[in-house]
This record gives sequence, C-alpha cells and structure tokens, in this order.
Amino acid sequence: MIARTTVPKHDIIVTYLQCMLCEISGYLASHHSAKGGGGSNILCLPETPQWRNHSAGRPNSGWLYGTAYYLGGDHVNFFSTANTGGRELSLNPAPCAVCYVQQRSAAVMVPAAVACPVGWTQEYGGYLMSEHSYDVDDISGFSQPRHPTSYVCVDQAPEIATGAVNARQAWLVLVKVGCGTLPCSQFPEGWELACVVCSK
Repeated sequence: MIARTTVPKHDIIVTYLQCMLCEISGYLASHHSAKGGGGSNILCLPETPQWRNHSAGRPNSGWLYGTAYYLGGDHVNFFSTANTGGRELSLNPAPCAVCYVQQRSAAVMVPAAVACPVGWTQEYGGYLMSEHSYDVDDISGFSQPRHPTSYVCVDQAPEIATGAVNARQAWLVLVKVGCGTLPCSQFPEGWELACVVCSK
C-alpha cells in the first residue's frame, strides 16, 4: 500500500479491508531521480531496518533513496490533506505499508530486513542488488548511460550459471542506501541493504 501506513476504513470496502493486516510500515524508496541505473521498482523499506554487513568504501553499487512526493501546478490539489494535518504533500517523504489479506497465499520480498515478519516463513535471505547507479565508460572510452533494472533479493549463497565470464553485458551490484529523505539515524549513508523473501 503506497502512501499509507494504515488500512483505510471506508464504509464501502470495510468488509474486505477488515481481513487485511499490515505487516510492515515504513518509507517508500527508489533510485535517485537525477541518476541512471539502480533499480526501477519502488520498494517499501521498514521503519526499523535490519543489516547484515556493510563497507565504508564506494565500489560500483546501486543506490536506494527515500521517495518524496513531487507535485506542482495543477496537481497540488489532487489529493486530500485529511491524513497530513493539512500539510501539502509536495517534497515530503512518502510512507508505505505491506499488507496481507487472510485466506490468500502470498510471497513478498522485504528489503532492509534479515528476518520475516511474525507469522511468515523465510524462503531465503541475502542482499538487495540492481544495475549500478552511475554511468560507466565503455571499452571505447565513451560514457554509457545506465538504465534502471528491478531491485532483486539475491540469496546470500548464490550459484553461478554456465556462460561467458566477464562479457560486460549487464551487471548485478549490491545496493547501498542514501539518506536524506530517509532518516540518517536509521539508514546510515552508504550501507548495503539486506533482504529476505517471505511466504505465507
């Protein structure tokens, strides 16, 4: 559920939503709006992240940043401010929630976590990976823009497929977090994000 941390209680759909349980609430996150590469999908990071390992260096990495609302002109009044205390949305961080509807099977990738929410089964855990976030010089010396890929959770003990080595065609690199919109006290700048895949 994007831009909400709780289940809405609208009379028309209350019977459906009463079965919905929000398992994770936190911050909406994606790649930097001014950079190429990284991931293309928007993720929901939990309010309290969990970490595996991190490095102080800045090797080739994908980066993940907090996502803010960006509304201007005619779009400013499209959304109600009933849940914002009257504050305009634009330039404020966007929240999120991951919810579960009982009586349905589900699987979810949880970034910034090393364990599944209570009641879920961990299928595997590892690190968040994507294409890296910066343009790279190709073998001819020209800068090649990177295009975003999906953020994926790669098992902590990955395997290697059969194929050419160092073909330089597409990359998976660890994803580091960039704080600012995300609170730096919870998401230290440059730390690599862990992840788990959970089912229920």
